[in-house]
Amino acid sequence: MSTATSHADSVSPYLQGAFAPVDREVTAFDLPVEGRIPAELDGLFTQIGPNPVQPPKHRTLARYSFFAQDGMVSGVRIQDGRACWFRNRWIRSRRVVKALGERRPPGPRHFPMDTVNTNVIAHNGLLLALVETGCLPAHLGSTLETMEYTDLGGSLRHGVSAHPKLDPTTGELHLLAYSALRRWAEYLVLAPDSTVRHRQRVPLGGRPMVHDIALTPHYVLFFDTPVRFSLGAAVRGTLPYTWHDGHQTRLGVLPRPGVAGGLRWFEIPDGFVFHMVGAHEPDPARIELTAICYDRLFDGAEEDPIANRGHLWRWTVDLNRGTATADQIGDRPNELPRSDPRLIGQPMRHYYALTVDGASDAPVYHPHALLRHDFRTGEPLIRRLPPGHAASEPVFVPHPDRPGEDEGWVTYYEHDPNTDTTKLVWLHAADFAGEPVATIALPIRIPVGFHCSWIEADDFAGTDSAFAH
Repeated sequence: MSTATSHADSVSPYLQGAFAPVDREVTAFDLPVEGRIPAELDGLFTQIGPNPVQPPKHRTLARYSFFAQDGMVSGVRIQDGRACWFRNRWIRSRRVVKALGERRPPGPRHFPMDTVNTNVIAHNGLLLALVETGCLPAHLGSTLETMEYTDLGGSLRHGVSAHPKLDPTTGELHLLAYSALRRWAEYLVLAPDSTVRHRQRVPLGGRPMVHDIALTPHYVLFFDTPVRFSLGAAVRGTLPYTWHDGHQTRLGVLPRPGVAGGLRWFEIPDGFVFHMVGAHEPDPARIELTAICYDRLFDGAEEDPIANRGHLWRWTVDLNRGTATADQIGDRPNELPRSDPRLIGQPMRHYYALTVDGASDAPVYHPHALLRHDFRTGEPLIRRLPPGHAASEPVFVPHPDRPGEDEGWVTYYEHDPNTDTTKLVWLHAADFAGEPVATIALPIRIPVGFHCSWIEADDFAGTDSAFAH
């Protein structure tokens, strides 16, 4: 048996260690705190990710699809300098309620599968869990129970995407919803009250994976890459997206409502992007976009689909000349970039991400270090974790009364393999590599998953009383 075959037939790393699923929901109050939680903080820190409600039938790397597993959301409520409670809850999809013997939540779905496991946001006072397949959001209560699936009063006709962008100036929510069922996406702009201010069909010429978008004052940007829907992979029960040679990678530039012109495509070197870092307009005819880019991904040669390493790239679009250039601007692998949400669409100095030491062969998806990249100097600042520890996506939490990029905190969940426990770590952004401001011990391990979110209490104030379907 070849090494590749043996590796593919081994137990999936997503069922072991920091990724291993947990088998129960837990509620705990008044969590132990070491240090001092900043009194200014009032909100909920969440992580959502895959956690199968029942032991999976297929456990090998080749057959276990990490991306398609039942969603579990975990969260810590912070208020008045206290860690008030911890909860973890499965999103009540059809598959989950059948396993748990419960009633199905109300509301439409808009897609054959209703597993939600990718991101959590707040909009119009609601707490919403998202996925990008075309299914609608799951509306969560303030204590993370699934209340319903919602189309936000009819605003979402064709599902939702995992990474909408909130314009901090207007309060509008911009999203590009795509689905494997369609060869086009829908660009939506939702007002703060969830009413539709703009709706536009965007032709894609196929079924690419469009995981994330970037926003500038005048444009929405996204990638059309060779990673495209594969019916064969879907039938096999694995991730239904694979690399297709021969498809030219393109950068789409779509004017926001009120901006003249239509969608423009710019051919760029082949690659794949999961997550944007940011975008801005240095002048009216130029756009700069930064993102984490992979040379190839999901191409069938990799038994583990996310074992490759992505790096920081910059694309510069000249709207007058109709050209786009691409340059790698960082050589340290990193992923899950996050920055100050108040600077969406504007130049920024810092972003935070997961990384690994250059000498290590550990994949980025099992990170043992965090990174703060400085665009001014071009140098990263590294925060190394103890051996074997793994971190969740680091999130920048702005100080509520101070506008500076260093005025706030960086927070993340950290898994300790020696005790098989998880803690919530708070750092001061200005002392990223220093001692934590506070660490909060959790009553159960949180499996490493997808995205984390800090959500201010005021932003989900209506989530318990509102029904939006």
